[in-house]
Amino acid sequence: MIKQRVFLFLIISFLIILNSSGLFAQEKLSVGFSAQMLNTRFLVNVSNFQTKGAYRPTSILFAEYNFREKFRVHAGLGYSMMTQNSDAFRNNFHYLIMPLYFKIGRLKENQRIVFTSFYGVNLHYLFRAQHIFPDETQMDIMGQSRRFHFDLVAGGGLKYKLSDTFTLEALANFALGYFVNKRNAANMDVNNFNTGLMLNLSYKLQ
Repeated sequence: MIKQRVFLFLIISFLIILNSSGLFAQEKLSVGFSAQMLNTRFLVNVSNFQTKGAYRPTSILFAEYNFREKFRVHAGLGYSMMTQNSDAFRNNFHYLIMPLYFKIGRLKENQRIVFTSFYGVNLHYLFRAQHIFPDETQMDIMGQSRRFHFDLVAGGGLKYKLSDTFTLEALANFALGYFVNKRNAANMDVNNFNTGLMLNLSYKLQ
């Protein structure tokens, strides 16, 4: 219940900030699409299972607003998959994801490329969870999984101006989260650490 309230509070706060800052001043607003591939790795506290990372996709529609010359706020909504991967089984989690980032680094009119960095949170809402046995049979584990959780996120990379309206970002991504399971037979510690690459294509509204 507390996590649901935090989730709603962050969403409402973000919308209020954007509204009070003139979101619809289009010269400051960009929209775009983010494609990500993250190596999701869950940290466990049992030694009889050998865990390993696994690359899983994330795709997000987003909007960015320039508050100042080098400061932007980035928010979106999309799909993300994470996994608990081991030599004995794997659990796949499917989420609606809402990123909320603060980004530093902005192209000037005479620049084609600039370094950019970001930090913030990924808010996750679980809509499907599966336990997959070694023989590939599946079992629903929604009852053992948390509907809401969040990751702390940071990263950086390069932003390249394709044209006056289109830009492309290539960013390294690091995320640390916790507690996606309520309980499980393996007594897994479900803190997770994810690394990967994101490509953001954005269009500046005129």
